[in-house]
Amino acid sequence: MKRARGTFLWRYRKEIISLVYLLLLGVAFVAIWQFYHSYSKTRTDSLAFEEHHKVSTVTIMAGEKPAGTGYIPARITGKAWQVNAVRVAANSDNKPQIAIIIDDLGVVRDKTLAMINIAAPLTLSFLPYAPDLRNLTKLARSHGHELLVHLPMEPKGDVDPGPHAMLTNMSNRKILQDLDFDLSRFTGYVGVNNHMGSAFTEDRQGLNIVLNEVHKRGLLVLDSLTTPNSLLAKMATGKNIPNMTRNIFLDNKQNVTYILKQLAKLEHMARRRGHAIAIGHPYGETVRALSLWLPTLKQKGIIVVPLSYLVQRKYDRILLAKRRAGQREPGGAGSATRGGAALSATR
Repeated sequence: MKRARGTFLWRYRKEIISLVYLLLLGVAFVAIWQFYHSYSKTRTDSLAFEEHHKVSTVTIMAGEKPAGTGYIPARITGKAWQVNAVRVAANSDNKPQIAIIIDDLGVVRDKTLAMINIAAPLTLSFLPYAPDLRNLTKLARSHGHELLVHLPMEPKGDVDPGPHAMLTNMSNRKILQDLDFDLSRFTGYVGVNNHMGSAFTEDRQGLNIVLNEVHKRGLLVLDSLTTPNSLLAKMATGKNIPNMTRNIFLDNKQNVTYILKQLAKLEHMARRRGHAIAIGHPYGETVRALSLWLPTLKQKGIIVVPLSYLVQRKYDRILLAKRRAGQREPGGAGSATRGGAALSATR
């Protein structure tokens, strides 16, 4: 019996060796596939983490030009606020410029869509607790608008700023937890501005925690100026964070005639100063007023630009002034960097 079995194995030895070889080859293939799959998943997770936690410098290729916008595709390297900025045509510098920021977006979908459909490069600020933010912000970007995160902050009085708001009685750890949530809800934004916040923007300790994280992520700041005692812009400047401050609220009264008068004030300010910043909200009256006002700007020689454009121009002027000062004064530093990385000028 043993001899017969040995004879069988010897007779089919080549076939058996071939089967063993194929088996080993299969095991090796499975091992390679599992390694590749594991690596791909790790890489995907890593990229997702980097997308949600942007830091100092990134490089991307800007996308296709959306129809009807001033977006210029370009390869750019810089901080997140520069990489995610909507480009503006180069011949815009010699005209009065206005940035229109629309707050409180995302919560009421139809009003958000009405603002997204406006044919001008608005700066749209989305509340982080709104639903479906990834799709809404992606749509807004495709229409040539710039994005902000509308950070909820504690107001004075008993008005509720919403979930995950920054509060003056919070621990540092809790502030960072809620801030991380707020900044992780969508991507592609250039910076933050405050939702409410008349109490929190006067709180130096709380703002210090928030602005350190904003600086780390390479974002800009817009002070909505909900209190005349706000420290937001001043502290951002002290931390070399690019920042601007709101000039006019458009729609404290939800009335088309009133909003048009506010827009006329905005025009006057832009002509006098070269630029102006207004904040509005997704009210039907605001959409109507903007729809009436925007077509008149070409004849007036005024342009609407994204917020980041005004920020870049501000720091370009500061950089030029520092360079000139450095040339005039022996030993002058003249070392400010583009985009506010080493700038300390005040508004």
